[in-house]
Amino acid sequence: MSQLRTLVLLTQKYPFESGEEFLATELTHLEQAFDRVIIIPTAVRDFSHPRPTGKNTQVRIVKNPESAKGIATAFISRFFQTLSLLSSELNKSGWNLKLLKYYFYHIPFALQIKSVISKELESAGEFVLYSYWMDTNAFAVSLLKQDSPEIKLVVKSHGGDLYNERQPSGGVAFRETVYAAADSLIFISEHGYNYASMHYPKYSSKMKVFRLGIEDNATSPKSNFPQTFQIVSCSSLIPLKRVNLIAAVLNNCRVPICWTHFGGEDSAILAMNNSLPKLRNDLEIKWKGKVKNEEVQAFYANQPIDLLINLSSSEGIPVSMMEAISFGIPVFANAVGGISEVVKSETGELIPDGLAAIEIASRLDQFLLTGKTRNEDFRNGVRRFWFQNYSAEQNHQTLITHLNTQAFTRSFPTE
Repeated sequence: MSQLRTLVLLTQKYPFESGEEFLATELTHLEQAFDRVIIIPTAVRDFSHPRPTGKNTQVRIVKNPESAKGIATAFISRFFQTLSLLSSELNKSGWNLKLLKYYFYHIPFALQIKSVISKELESAGEFVLYSYWMDTNAFAVSLLKQDSPEIKLVVKSHGGDLYNERQPSGGVAFRETVYAAADSLIFISEHGYNYASMHYPKYSSKMKVFRLGIEDNATSPKSNFPQTFQIVSCSSLIPLKRVNLIAAVLNNCRVPICWTHFGGEDSAILAMNNSLPKLRNDLEIKWKGKVKNEEVQAFYANQPIDLLINLSSSEGIPVSMMEAISFGIPVFANAVGGISEVVKSETGELIPDGLAAIEIASRLDQFLLTGKTRNEDFRNGVRRFWFQNYSAEQNHQTLITHLNTQAFTRSFPTE
């Protein structure tokens, strides 16, 4: 009897709470490709409302210490291991107070995650470990590999877990240890791959690009546009997303605009609304707040939308952009991170980063007045670009093939 093929998928929250919505599409393909999928989320506070998963998927809960007492207990219970690893990691990443605080919590937690994974692998048969982020989960498996170097680890990096400048400490924690231990380092963009291979060239032979993918859902209406230009944005309201800059830009445009924003907690929306200056008469704002992805897709499928706008200060490749172009919706964005890989002349308008709001507004006015956003041939070309580059069917199958090359069988000992 052949061994069952098992994928051990390490996530932050999925399938609980919100976030990692883009993993849902990938998971449906993974569930079809593997006999069994074990998901281990490690940053969950509320386990009461799990999102649906396939029949062959199991979820293992790892509760993280939340109180000061719980954190101290976790540290003390693994004191000598933690102290040794703390010294090692600080020597690799450089000593600074922010990293010290981070490690004080995350190293003993990684040891806890390692123990959970170890128990799962005792009966896993043929398996591969896949950390969806370059984070504490990946570090936990790296520690496991020190005991059993033959196990295989695939680590994916996106944006916040890749670019040093996006971290308050000035560097991504555990990177040197994880990069050394991983068998495969995968990136969702060419920009991410180039960044990692330039800064960590000794690991470049392990690095590959595997783009995310969006399912073929529908096309956005190509006719019946109102006189007012319809613009959408989709993101949280954290400073990095610079939604306030979008507001300033649209308020400086000369054409009539209806702007619909998806994302953000009610309190953040209220604060954003209160911070806005007096709006021009022909700018209307609709705050949709935090909604399910299905609601965003329904909006795209049923409303004529001129374009999606994104002016973040840093990005990997936003899933919101991939999703928009899958509906044939053009994108207007600034050139940061991997955005230039999805926003090209055939999909929208890419502008330099660092322009003032009034300059961006002028560029946006010009682009809207070209008529491209309402041209059926152009919108068909936007959708064609999605199919050629970000189709879930194609991209996830390529990833699955790669994951299968990393799988192996081992009788794993009890710790």
